[in-house]
Amino acid sequence: MNKIGSSETIRKTTFNFNEYAKNTVSHKSSINKDFLEWFIGFSEGDGSFIVSKGRLFFIINQKEEKILHDIRTNLGFGKVSVYKSYSRYIVADKTGIDRLISIFNGNLILSKTNTRFLHWLTARNLYSTLPIEYIKRGEEFCFNNNGWLSGFIDAEGCFNASKIKSNRYSLGFRVRLRFILDQKDELFIFTKLKHFLESGFITDRSDMDKTPPLQNMFRFTTSSIRGLLLLQEYLHNFPLRTFKKVSFVRFYSLYYYIKNRPSLPWQGKVLKRVENLLNRIQVDDKENKKGDEMDQLQSIDPSTH
Repeated sequence: MNKIGSSETIRKTTFNFNEYAKNTVSHKSSINKDFLEWFIGFSEGDGSFIVSKGRLFFIINQKEEKILHDIRTNLGFGKVSVYKSYSRYIVADKTGIDRLISIFNGNLILSKTNTRFLHWLTARNLYSTLPIEYIKRGEEFCFNNNGWLSGFIDAEGCFNASKIKSNRYSLGFRVRLRFILDQKDELFIFTKLKHFLESGFITDRSDMDKTPPLQNMFRFTTSSIRGLLLLQEYLHNFPLRTFKKVSFVRFYSLYYYIKNRPSLPWQGKVLKRVENLLNRIQVDDKENKKGDEMDQLQSIDPSTH
């Protein structure tokens, strides 16, 4: 690993895992670049860099236990603990922390994640005779050639379907499909996403009446046929890994029926299938929101686990 210098190393944000390849667990003969890119995106959505009582921790809380075991298996280190209503992936040993540093350093995209990581890395260097240099992310970044966005969607995105009343249709309604991504701050990432999907709009969801105030909260939404097709193509190349992959399949099954509604009338078995898909997507969306709220509420002291 690089020793700390007087200035930060600056490079473009192409993902580089050379240091990690030198620092993997002994039984891992190779690294999975697609997984590591996904893992970084997922961690930027759901991961926590914690310093507590002079110790460092990396934690991901999830309602879905399986994905945490998948992370543990792919990385080969860390621990998964199961609690009453959620599960936790945690890395607390010094060797594991240094392995994570070699994954994240220079590869993080979000500004706030880089700030938290730098604080984490600085704390690590205080207790080590071999400090590691912080590598600042570059400004150039795109989605189409890596799995970062797939991981970020697994952490923060949702696939939404709803009935909209419309007299244009014999059943009195149409179905609206929306891909939605919420994030505090980081407006630049939504601007890039809008360009990538060639569609969508960004809304400011800040609410000063909330306690504490909700500031700089943004939402990206697209219901464009073009945008949804581009998203489908991307997620075909870089698949989702959580239960959201099931929501994604249902979402695009419903898209098929919407697209072919003129030639495949919504009646009988077809209508029943559409209704079932719509209901399941709505249930998935509610469960996803509950999971996100639960992840944010877990505040167990990591030093006790």
